[in-house]
Amino acid sequence: MAGQQLLFPFHSVRRNALSSQSCLTLAFVVSITLSHASLEYENPQTRGVLRRYPRYAILSHTWEKEEVTFQDIQNLETARLKAGFVKVWNACARARNYDFEWIWIDSCCINKESSAELSEAINSMYQYYEDAAVCYVYLCDVSIEFHPRNPKSMFKDSRWFKRGWTLQELLAPDYVVFLDKDWVRIGTRWTLRDVVSAITSIPVEVFEGRDINRYSVAQRMSWAASRETTRAEDQAYSLMGMFGVSMPPIYGEGGPKAFMRLQQEIIKISDDRSIFAWVAASSDRDEHRGLLAKSPYEFRMSGEVKASESDCIGDRSSYSFGNNGLRIHLPLETTDDSSCGDDVFLASLLCQTERDGSFLSFYLRKTSRHQYARCYPDQLVFRPTLQPALKNIQELTVRENRVTRMSRFDNRPRYSSAGMCHVDLLPSARHFLFTNTISSPVVYSPDPNRVSVQPKPWQSSGYRLTYKTQVTKEAFTIHLWHISLPYYVLHLGDQPFKETSLFTDPSLLDDGTVVRSDSGAISVHCEVTGRLGDQRLEIDFIDQDSLEIDFWTQTLQPPRSGFIVPSKVGSGGLNGQLIGVYPSDFYTKTFQDMAYIPMSPPDDGDTVPPFHILTYRIPGISSSHVAIGLLGPSSGTAWTKVIVGPGTAEQVYQSYIDRSRAGKRGLTQIVIWSYGDGLVASVQERSSLQLGTHLLHLE
Repeated sequence: MAGQQLLFPFHSVRRNALSSQSCLTLAFVVSITLSHASLEYENPQTRGVLRRYPRYAILSHTWEKEEVTFQDIQNLETARLKAGFVKVWNACARARNYDFEWIWIDSCCINKESSAELSEAINSMYQYYEDAAVCYVYLCDVSIEFHPRNPKSMFKDSRWFKRGWTLQELLAPDYVVFLDKDWVRIGTRWTLRDVVSAITSIPVEVFEGRDINRYSVAQRMSWAASRETTRAEDQAYSLMGMFGVSMPPIYGEGGPKAFMRLQQEIIKISDDRSIFAWVAASSDRDEHRGLLAKSPYEFRMSGEVKASESDCIGDRSSYSFGNNGLRIHLPLETTDDSSCGDDVFLASLLCQTERDGSFLSFYLRKTSRHQYARCYPDQLVFRPTLQPALKNIQELTVRENRVTRMSRFDNRPRYSSAGMCHVDLLPSARHFLFTNTISSPVVYSPDPNRVSVQPKPWQSSGYRLTYKTQVTKEAFTIHLWHISLPYYVLHLGDQPFKETSLFTDPSLLDDGTVVRSDSGAISVHCEVTGRLGDQRLEIDFIDQDSLEIDFWTQTLQPPRSGFIVPSKVGSGGLNGQLIGVYPSDFYTKTFQDMAYIPMSPPDDGDTVPPFHILTYRIPGISSSHVAIGLLGPSSGTAWTKVIVGPGTAEQVYQSYIDRSRAGKRGLTQIVIWSYGDGLVASVQERSSLQLGTHLLHLE
């Protein structure tokens, strides 16, 4: 069935072909033409629609029940019977609406029955997304009812942010558009970069164009720490593209073995020792380990670990695998803890933390004359300096230049001066009417809600498109220019607000402008189209009475302080479980054995210092709440208090808020140790690698 085209009904007017290309090698093509009342097969090669490296859209989604497979789509009647066919249809419809002829959808474009094609697709997946003109992210469990910055929004809880494969689908494309369950546009990776950063723990600079290769191996691994895959091995396979390595997938080898192979491949091309900067779960404290992690989860604390400075040990920086383990030069120090024994040493990773510049070391136990094992693997110890471990080491090394992958699209033109600029009014903004243009005639389209112009390069006056409401006479103007690249300025009244490039280097693309007006807010965003050189501006309007209007102009800021708290409490045969955090926010992270509770120190204007209520379910105790918080302008002053009694976490939280505002003693006192019905809480500042600044102990 290779190269066949599937036609099915869509519109009364015949459209050009929408296509999906498997592996982008033209080995297999699913080409969907949207037409009226027709169902037939046609070979697109006979029509001459295939061309080398076509401009295409790509779909990112989470797999659900009854996805349309490669085999299903060979028979359109079979494909129609599956629930996933609606998703394929809507993805093609959106791509066609923006003039794309080709769209790639993994579920129906990869022949999983062919091990060779499956292996090629897995190793090439990152590049498929990297080379796409636009990536449509379909969030089947999200509604646009609330803005993503609104804590009530389902956006932050979407399953898409928790899956392993979608990490590379978030990072690789130039341009990412998020769509809700009804295929309504939510926003783009650029406009929502602060929200996406808060949800994923990926630095916002990545979404502003910073090369991910500038981040250490440990930092990139930390981005995958909380993600899950259906098959254990895919936790490793889904990360190959992010690190620029390839390896054959071997399903059945198990997750830890696959992840070890991934790390071995990374070591072949990188001498960044942060790959060893992982922290095991506390339950593995007494286990002896090697230097490699078992899974991405063990990098959950490593988001602040910088790449190693291996130059300081000269030509001893290289390391390799032998048949008896990893051969590596490590600066060793004796430990200050006499309980560790004479056979335990601290080994420096030559890595520093971004927060305070501390150097990281881990524990090694000598097991024979030349053999060591990693002990206390749940700890990475802070050291103030490397000097004691670096005496008499020569700084001499010869490095190979890093070989970076070059996309076959690198020489592709990013824009064309011959393109059209289409300005569309979305339904919410159609009470505005286009009134006039200055400096150039307008090319009107049959659609009354679209104005089209063809910018001329280096025309100094540009094009001014003015829109006005008939009732309130409120107006705004979009001023279009095309100097070396097309760009626009949005005016409210006589004042320009923001200058925005329409189509430049994608890493610098600002595709969203939101401006407050008298009656609401004007939103202008760009859409990538399949026609090279064309730009599409879409104008939206947010009513002043909308509860979401404030969230459009907010920017989330990650707090630098916070607490690691245990997920479980066990003592005297009783096992307690963390069941809730109030209030929770975008930056709260829950792991298998712990949770991270972010918290900012109080501002001068705060009447109540910030705090959170943790709720633990303990057998035999009706309700156990633990309050944690920060005092003063410094993040170094922390407190905790155990509260035992009836009431929900929200009720306990609000009662202390009310008492503090009334001038009564609330949660403003410092309590380092706190007791409540047998539950003991204490707080200490971090002394080893962890998220945040403090650690909560419960017994």
